[in-house]
Amino acid sequence: MLQFLVSRRGVIIWQVLFILLSTTWLFAPHLNHFLSYRTSLISQYETPTQPYSLLMRVADLSGGLLLLGMGFAYLKKIGARTIGYLLIITGTGMALDPILTTTCKVALGECVEYYSLAFVLHATETVMTASAFFVLGVYDAWLRKKMVSIVFVFFQIAYFTLFLTQYATHAHYNTLSQFLYQLVLVVWACWFCRDFLINRIGSRSQSGEAQLIKYFVATWAFLNGILAIVISFADIHLVGRIRGIYFAGDSAWLAQHSVIIGVILLYLSRHLARGERRARQIFLAIAAIETLKYSVVTPNAKLLLLYLLTFCLLFIWRDVFDRGTIPMTWRIRAKDLVFMISALLVAVLTSLVLLDSDTRIAGITTRAIDNFVDYSLRTKIVPKNHLQSVLLAHTISAFILVSALTILWILFKPSRKVGHAPKNYQRVKELLSTYSDTPEDYFKLWPTDKNYFWDAEQTGFIAYKISGPVVFALADPIAPQSQKQKLLEEFVSWAKGRSLRVCFLPVYENSLELYEKSGLAILQIGASAIIKSEEFLNETANDKWWRWQKNRALKAGYEYSPHLPPHSGDLLQNLRAVSDAWLGKGGHKERGFALGYYDEAYLQKCMVHSLKDESGRIIAFTNQLPHFKQSATATVDLLRYEPDAQNTMPYLLYKTIESTYEQGYSLFDLGFVPFAAAKSPVLSIARILGSGRFSARGLEQFKNKFDPHWQPNYMAYDGDLADLALIAINLEKAMEQKV
Repeated sequence: MLQFLVSRRGVIIWQVLFILLSTTWLFAPHLNHFLSYRTSLISQYETPTQPYSLLMRVADLSGGLLLLGMGFAYLKKIGARTIGYLLIITGTGMALDPILTTTCKVALGECVEYYSLAFVLHATETVMTASAFFVLGVYDAWLRKKMVSIVFVFFQIAYFTLFLTQYATHAHYNTLSQFLYQLVLVVWACWFCRDFLINRIGSRSQSGEAQLIKYFVATWAFLNGILAIVISFADIHLVGRIRGIYFAGDSAWLAQHSVIIGVILLYLSRHLARGERRARQIFLAIAAIETLKYSVVTPNAKLLLLYLLTFCLLFIWRDVFDRGTIPMTWRIRAKDLVFMISALLVAVLTSLVLLDSDTRIAGITTRAIDNFVDYSLRTKIVPKNHLQSVLLAHTISAFILVSALTILWILFKPSRKVGHAPKNYQRVKELLSTYSDTPEDYFKLWPTDKNYFWDAEQTGFIAYKISGPVVFALADPIAPQSQKQKLLEEFVSWAKGRSLRVCFLPVYENSLELYEKSGLAILQIGASAIIKSEEFLNETANDKWWRWQKNRALKAGYEYSPHLPPHSGDLLQNLRAVSDAWLGKGGHKERGFALGYYDEAYLQKCMVHSLKDESGRIIAFTNQLPHFKQSATATVDLLRYEPDAQNTMPYLLYKTIESTYEQGYSLFDLGFVPFAAAKSPVLSIARILGSGRFSARGLEQFKNKFDPHWQPNYMAYDGDLADLALIAINLEKAMEQKV
């Protein structure tokens, strides 16, 4: 049982039970009509003579036992002795609280406590439990420097100060202040017990499950926003009959509060669908406020239960909402603005229909609109029968004001830029020389269009580039094998904190587990044609098609030449002419990021393989990627040729394979091929990656002439299938840009 408590599923179930059982006293003002819901304390509601007190005491006892059990789990299974003992002390105090009840006498809705042994024992236990919570919070704030625990400690100090000054026990704040204090204690304990275990139990939901949860919460926030606004504007049926809640007395503050909450929830719904952490935190705070409102301010059991469950589910789904605020562009602002205006129009139209639902409400509405300026901006005495129209006008004013502020916030919200670590190229070279395992790792150093994510000790890095809301990273991390997983997870967490989608490519089969453990989805986007050089030269190159290609090249007078760096200016000038001719036809264009482009400094580091015509003019060339460590595989990057020259590439590649085999390379990487049966977004990605080497059309057929071994290429990404189009669009931009 203790082992189950420290598992992910066990902690989640524990959280749900702990919150629900430890907060049943929220329903006390609704269940108990003998005591004032504005001045009565939890302990007074739980005295044995009060209705439903047994139910609340049993629930509180169960909550205390749950915390006690978690303390033993920490002690026995985790080995966190100090935390374990503090949780046991705190849980014991919570369990004793409903047993050692206070004593009081009811008079005119007040439960007046009197001095007795039970009163002393209850007061002593209350002080000890509160002290245990305080010590536990201070210890965690000191140990882990968590902001949540630091704020919790200051909150306790502030409440204690208010309690000593007796301001917290003022008639208007007595119940509300204590309910708030107790709710914060329960929520913090619930957060702490899971957060302390987070590295041990993991915190990820499945991708499909997480997406479903985000859309569900976003939809609920949207509907909740509409309903909150509607309730403010009319006396209607909603979860039972709600009468006199918003237009009672001489103040419309509850109606205005509901309007403000409604507009905020409409705004948050779009951000919740994106999985933004801050949107969840705000919705969590709103759910807590509404829970207290329907518990103490305007007791309503059904709405209280609805918001309490909302709070509980949002609380346990913390790992689903793991993104930071999305970086703002004018395109994103425009989409957010259209969404917000549409949502406000839905709320307005719904409200207008309901405000015209019967003669009484229509009369109130008409009077409010006709005298809107007078009622909203001018102070004047109005007849008593006009009071509801005045209050409605005030509520409409609040709606207009908060809507305008929300729209201005969308348009002019500050957007912080993503910070990057300094580009320490010398350290990059050192680590590549130590940990590189493929010639393609050269693209992590060049082109210089990438930034670097480092671990704390700079013993490893990930090369990445941001395009739109997606961060593209070159696989795999460059680090000691034992540190790759941690570095990868830190990078994913860093990207999510900035609301960026993550995409690693190209990923090969031997690294798939690394990315799967980090919670990324895997998709095969193609395969690389790997040629066994000896087998190709001795067998494949002697078949009928290859004999025909070689004979045609010889008859045309083509001559192959290898060129070791450093290269002369004349050679580079000739290569430039071929490259420019190649770029001038067929829609070819330079690529960056995971592919090279024509650059003389780059070519000076590469061995170049060229083909000349019978006049000695270079008509085709390719460059062999340099490598940081000895490798069995030779890899080429640029494949450029004169468009008017015929049949140059097969013969050039044949001679290049022959040359690299003589250098000691047993394998030759002919490059990426998009797979044929891909759907639109996937095919777009494949074409982008393949276009720097060959045309996508006929590519597989051409490379099969080399009789290669097809090595699957994968993409590891954060998101679901709906994100693939977004990734494809922004990958195109990332590949086009270069420095």
